[in-house]
Amino acid sequence: MSASEDDQSREVAAMFAAMFDQLAKTYDQSGVPFFTTIAEGLVGRLQPATGERVLDVGFGRGAATFPLAEAVGPTGRVDGIDIAPTMVELATASARDRGLDHVSLAVGDAADPALPPASYDVVASSLVLFFLPDPQAALTRWRALLVPGGRLGFATFQPWPATWQAIEDVFREHLAPDAATTTRMPEVFAADESVEELVVAAGFGEVRTEAATYPVPFDDVEQWRVWSLGTAMRGLWMSIPAESHPQIMTRVERLLDDAGGTLDVAIRYTFGRA
Repeated sequence: MSASEDDQSREVAAMFAAMFDQLAKTYDQSGVPFFTTIAEGLVGRLQPATGERVLDVGFGRGAATFPLAEAVGPTGRVDGIDIAPTMVELATASARDRGLDHVSLAVGDAADPALPPASYDVVASSLVLFFLPDPQAALTRWRALLVPGGRLGFATFQPWPATWQAIEDVFREHLAPDAATTTRMPEVFAADESVEELVVAAGFGEVRTEAATYPVPFDDVEQWRVWSLGTAMRGLWMSIPAESHPQIMTRVERLLDDAGGTLDVAIRYTFGRA
């Protein structure tokens, strides 16, 4: 990596650290079945075994961490890294409240975890990889953390269904044409095949994809607003003048009504073996 690329990666990491630290208190706390549902789908497919050592990369508020901890039991271990210190603080408190002494969470960079090689049987990551400046390089570093035969599993979004895209388009009408947002994924995540190619290029074998679609129900547009402010969509709200927010709410309410109050989210689960 050149010096300029390294500087750019540090800037991206700092941006996401600040954003997710700001999000931490409301992240996945709206009661809407979203992050936890998606993470549980990942854990169920990975099938961690009793006694295994697992790394949860970008754990947020513990959506995957706690199901992983339950799966491996007290004879196993779950370590987690997240770039946002407040996420670490709050998730650590939750782990303590649950009596999960075999869970250890720390601040760390998903793009380059500072952890010993060959330390884990499983590396799991839910809705993180598309935020990283060089996903293939990150996957290569994750592979180095696995024992021979260790398993990788991560969740990413499939291309947005029509209503999700229409909602994002409502926001974009109020943004500058060249505005950068945290909700637009790199092109490589548009297809299963290109994501699998990243994993193969990172040195994994037995690469495969499973798809799942989950309903995300909202009581009303206000619940949707609260939920959205606890996700990366918060960046869209913050980039648009407050006087435009009522218009956005009105248009999103119509889209939600047309969808019957439920938005389906399409998820890709990708797996490989070291």
